[in-house]
Amino acid sequence: MDKPLETSKTLRSSAFDAGEMKSEFDEQFFILNFGTRLLTAFTDRDILIDIALETLADFSHGIRVAIMSLDEKKEKLEVEGVFADAKPSRVKMSLPFVGTTLEKLLMQKVVVVSPLILENGIPLPAENTEGGKERCLCLPLIGSSFRVVGLVTVAVADDYNPSFIETQQLRILSTMLAVSMDNASLFARLIQDSLTGLYTRRFYDIRVEEELAKLKRSCGFLSIIMMDLDDFKKVNDSFGHLAGDEVLRQFGALMLEHVRRGSTVFSRYGGEEFVLLMPDAPLDEALGLANRLKTLCKDFSFGAADHDIRITLSAGVAGTDHTESLSPDQLLQRADRALYLAKLEGRNRVVAWSE
Repeated sequence: MDKPLETSKTLRSSAFDAGEMKSEFDEQFFILNFGTRLLTAFTDRDILIDIALETLADFSHGIRVAIMSLDEKKEKLEVEGVFADAKPSRVKMSLPFVGTTLEKLLMQKVVVVSPLILENGIPLPAENTEGGKERCLCLPLIGSSFRVVGLVTVAVADDYNPSFIETQQLRILSTMLAVSMDNASLFARLIQDSLTGLYTRRFYDIRVEEELAKLKRSCGFLSIIMMDLDDFKKVNDSFGHLAGDEVLRQFGALMLEHVRRGSTVFSRYGGEEFVLLMPDAPLDEALGLANRLKTLCKDFSFGAADHDIRITLSAGVAGTDHTESLSPDQLLQRADRALYLAKLEGRNRVVAWSE
């Protein structure tokens, strides 16, 4: 997926080195323009949230920032990330929405500065009007069709009082974030297999071309693991296709728990076939991972249709480096041949491709 080479603060500092701004307005306009461009540059939701947290913290002079998204049923606000101590972090937390102060605030769709409370480190608007050392800046996230998609809350100094221009600039940033979050969610649905949660074959096709092109420009490795669930047809025949779907869903979840996201591309290639693309990984590293995944699958109890279903995994491993010039089909064919040998030799095994 997309990966920024530098943080927004570093990039902005580099940009300012090109020349000093003529006025405070020019400087603010430059930051706003830079921030909105940055927010629309990435389709990976995690990267987008990290950049948004830092950009909003810088722009609002916030002490602590939280980004929350409204769930599909519009019942809860899911915390996407928090910026504190000069760095973004992930926080798994849900907040009630219906009938709360947050619902009233969001439905107004306006920027509000209110008293602050902290709940597990999340800045939230307080219901009372007592003053304090900090206040809560609330920015509703309004997406396409003027639809509320979430909320940004910022802990700011007690004397913080944004001007009209600053308020409008914050609204522009929050709108760009809302639209970008919508786009990231749409992109995720397009590239993610709805059953297993893994990437789709189409996304694999795109990424393998990119990685092979990158390999030609640099010294490195590219490995691939092609996997197949052994005798999967027997699961469908014995327990039904719904049970088979449940096994595939649990298999996808099991794999995602034990494979690094971001640095690898794990895709459902078709049916019960899967392919794992490993940039910058030599063949022996891919071989070791394939054996670990084989053992995980063998020892796992797939609970479906009130049955304890056991299934094994066969895998073919192949790789290339910068000294070769392979097409995506040639690389996949290597792994496919190795997988065929693994099946031929009795299944539940891993075979590495060789000449």
